Amino acid sequence: MFALNVSPQLKCTSIAVLLFLAGCHHTPAKLGEVQKLYDFDHKVHYRLVQYSERRFAIRILADSYQAFTQQSVFLLRHSRQLCKELVPQLTLRKGIQRFERLPTEPRPYKPDLYAEIKCISP
Repeated sequence: MFALNVSPQLKCTSIAVLLFLAGCHHTPAKLGEVQKLYDFDHKVHYRLVQYSERRFAIRILADSYQAFTQQSVFLLRHSRQLCKELVPQLTLRKGIQRFERLPTEPRPYKPDLYAEIKCISP
């Protein structure tokens, strides 16, 4: 291997530039722009749109019937996280599924779960 003779000042400058660039990696989405996201804890693919500081729309992609409980819990937890100290008010627009422990017939394809979240004062 080659040994590089680099001055300590150049090393410090290089490290500072790398840290600065790493800090600039995350740029928040613009209002009204769709963000494609994945929650690793609940194993849920979802799309999030922020209309204002207090209004959001979320679409949870329907992966499977077995993931229904994970999607529901994710929706409640994530809406609370989005609203911070305010109270989330959920309006479910479509994609609500029946939940049966032992179904007697095959389930038809279900649409994505779409909800609107409005953050209101407590």
